[in-house]
Amino acid sequence: MNFVDAVLDIVFLIFLIILPYLSIKKCFWKGDKSRVGLFFMTLFLGPLFLYNVTKLLTRIALCLILRKPVSMNMLEYDSGFAVLEMSICTCLYIVMLFISSEIIGKWLNAMNRRLVTFVLLMNSVILSLLIRKDVSDFGDAWFMGSILNFAMDAVVFISGILMYRFVITALARLTDRERSVNAKLFVIPPVIFTLFYHVFSFVAGFYMGKEGTLLTIIFSDIIMFLFIWAFYVIIMNINATNEAIEAKDLAAQMAAAEARIEADLSIAKSIQVSALPNTFPPFPERKDFELFASMNTAKEVGGDFYDFYMPEQDTLDFLIADVSGKGIPAAMFMMRGKTIIKALAENSQSPAEVFTDANEKLCEGNDAELFITAWIGFFDLKTGMVHVANAGHNPPVLIRGGKAEYVILKPGLMLAGMDGTVYKDHTLQLQKGDILYLYTDGVTEAMDADENQYGEDRLLSLLSFGDNYPAPSGDNGIAGAVCGMVSADIERFVQGAEQSDDITMLCIRYLGEE
Repeated sequence: MNFVDAVLDIVFLIFLIILPYLSIKKCFWKGDKSRVGLFFMTLFLGPLFLYNVTKLLTRIALCLILRKPVSMNMLEYDSGFAVLEMSICTCLYIVMLFISSEIIGKWLNAMNRRLVTFVLLMNSVILSLLIRKDVSDFGDAWFMGSILNFAMDAVVFISGILMYRFVITALARLTDRERSVNAKLFVIPPVIFTLFYHVFSFVAGFYMGKEGTLLTIIFSDIIMFLFIWAFYVIIMNINATNEAIEAKDLAAQMAAAEARIEADLSIAKSIQVSALPNTFPPFPERKDFELFASMNTAKEVGGDFYDFYMPEQDTLDFLIADVSGKGIPAAMFMMRGKTIIKALAENSQSPAEVFTDANEKLCEGNDAELFITAWIGFFDLKTGMVHVANAGHNPPVLIRGGKAEYVILKPGLMLAGMDGTVYKDHTLQLQKGDILYLYTDGVTEAMDADENQYGEDRLLSLLSFGDNYPAPSGDNGIAGAVCGMVSADIERFVQGAEQSDDITMLCIRYLGEE
């Protein structure tokens, strides 16, 4: 049994050396120091080393002051000397822990160095084993056989595991946040506890006989376990509070970020809307045609766009287009496409040339692999002839005599789809009174709550109004009324369902010369 006790003593001495190192490493290790250096620092500045050094220095100092021979055998000293030594040793031991924790904290660049002291103090509680071994030198006053020593070793081992598992792990979560905390709240209780626990265990064990020794051990160990559990609860509550504060701060930051994003998107939307012609009628002096257009984006900014301009007195160029994707990327690509197409349209002889050259420019640097479907027309207002080109866009609707039909032309590939694409011109002859309605797929693909699409058939049926032409919409005429009629019908169909795509339309009514 003595051999077993000796082996256990060695095991627990190693345990008491490794425990402070693992505790400090778990709470304060940042990976920029030497592990070997940290181990030796906690070895020579840790509780076990400091306790033994302080005990030795205290005994030598007291022996010199009281003129007693220096001996490592406690049996050579009376009880008054032993209690005085333990009291002074414990106080000096705590002071040494403060000094050593300051050294370790500076070396680790720990934000809360007092928490290093707390870790060392919590580990020092486990050193009650050594205090009890000191008392056991007095024989029957404490020593109750190898079985009792084995039980004490088990208590110390369990205490160390519980402290590392609960207190140190919870503390590591707190220190990982690198948030400044009031470390005094942590340090003061273990200082008081260490004084009380060490001195009480020693004095009570020394003065009580065999009958009270076991009760003293049980009482002190219960206090130690409660102390460990109390700090686990405290640290977990602090962590929970920190998490709540961080969650609140994060929510506030996200709300502020969302507000900034919304403000930025609002500005972006204003810029995008201002980039499109939005004054209607656009050419009030012209009586030979009506023109109206609208865009309703699914997000703050969209990828659809329309445009029209009169490069010559009797020529109207008009365009409708849809960029793949949504949001900011589509809006940026939309602005680029609109600028390029307009610049080319003002200097090109045909819609096909515009799309062919625009395709080459839009393919350059298109790392996002976005593309544009578009339908463009050069309208001769004198003859009613429209030269058109289609880059993969939805066919427009021609309303003639109150009957609607799709203008089916062989489409080319969408813009920015492939280098070297060549587009072809087509012609469309408009007669007086004809209405040409252009739209993006957001119209026909608008969905209700059950994800049913509006559809091409419903659009064609709506626009086949026969002799019941819609009443003119103020100065925007029947062209504006047609767009308003389609928008209203889409709203009735979706019944409040969230808009999934941009809805853009452009309508021209040809009146011809008076």
